[in-house]
Amino acid sequence: MVSGINTYNYNGDVYRQKSQREATIGFILATAASATIESLLPSFSNPFLKQMHKEHANNYLYKDRFINAVEKSNLPSKGLKIMHTDFQSIREKALYEARNKIIDGDVKAGLNAYYSPGEKIIKLNLNKASISGFHELGHAANHLNSELGKLLQKCRVPGYYIAGLMGTLALVSRNKPKDAKKDFKDFVLDNCASIAFVSMLPTVAEEALASHKGIKFAKQAGMSEKLLKNLKKFYGKALLSYLGHAFVAGLSVYAVSKITEIFTRPEKIERKHSIYTI
Repeated sequence: MVSGINTYNYNGDVYRQKSQREATIGFILATAASATIESLLPSFSNPFLKQMHKEHANNYLYKDRFINAVEKSNLPSKGLKIMHTDFQSIREKALYEARNKIIDGDVKAGLNAYYSPGEKIIKLNLNKASISGFHELGHAANHLNSELGKLLQKCRVPGYYIAGLMGTLALVSRNKPKDAKKDFKDFVLDNCASIAFVSMLPTVAEEALASHKGIKFAKQAGMSEKLLKNLKKFYGKALLSYLGHAFVAGLSVYAVSKITEIFTRPEKIERKHSIYTI
């Protein structure tokens, strides 16, 4: 053992164990890298939000077509309901706000719309965000008409949890040499970035499928080619935000994992061979 350095032998090679100080530095740098990468998220969502604001002025072009699309979809016969933000009673408003206090602020402002599978309800502001309704109708169709769509929806929440878990595991110290025998834990640590990215793909796929079906519903409702083109552009920007989340999740976990590895993985000490012979 070299004085002042914690070393050990493995498979005939000598390794230096990284210090607690190095591990702490690695943790700080990894956390900073993660925060920096996650700051990229608005770059993916801002194009969609900007168009969402612009489309409020065009709502009249989509409102009647959306109502027609709902009727032609046959989904109301399977229990689908539309909850507009103009409430029928004070009691209904109080119940609605109590159950959906956080997200419904954006719904009322026409900046968000969503389908609730448990309630079979599309929630949106018909006076501002009808353009979003076709996409939500696609989500409803995924849930009520498609086994694949329903499966993808069920994978969304677990996918978010798995991605978050991978972010935490990326900070775990790598106490084994890189060429040491690997177990399941090592496999997960070595591939945590890929796992985080893949876990987000069901959400991206389900969103893409909902938009595809939403555009089909719009066509069935008689929407013009010009409006359909704008609808596709709008939904493309929405999908970009989900792709961005998947990309940022994978990249963030990758950066954290690599930085943690650099500052915690045991370092092989190269032996110096003598150049003298007897």
